[in-house]
Amino acid sequence: MGRESHDEVDLPLLALLQRGVRWFSEELVERLDAAGVAPITPAHAAVLAHLDPSAPLSVAELARRAGVTRQTMHRAVIQLVDEGLLTSAPGPGFPRSTLIGLTTAGCQRRDVASGILRDLEQHLESRLGPAGLAGLRDGLTRAWPR
Repeated sequence: MGRESHDEVDLPLLALLQRGVRWFSEELVERLDAAGVAPITPAHAAVLAHLDPSAPLSVAELARRAGVTRQTMHRAVIQLVDEGLLTSAPGPGFPRSTLIGLTTAGCQRRDVASGILRDLEQHLESRLGPAGLAGLRDGLTRAWPR
């Protein structure tokens, strides 16, 4: 994230957003590895971030909160259940509803990943300044409908 050339300033917004996502993703994997924690994909980190150990959620609610399709969320949940990070139990009501919860290992991985992501945001704030990071957050929050 050094000094950008004039050509880089003219990159399409999509390329700049992809660069930011790539930086976060690569740093997350690197720092998880340095902490001795098995890597987690950004998509899986997003699933874990939306779960609270005391309040399991349906796949549909997780998908809504993460802003992805139910099918995409379902695939991620299956992988995380297979890795022992999530639990899956029948939910009330509709016969096919399933409630997704965190295992102890899932809580630990989520907590480590969350701490790393907070550190990465602090690094970004040191580059952009508090007002710059606040503006970026505000702009990205308001840019797309939920």
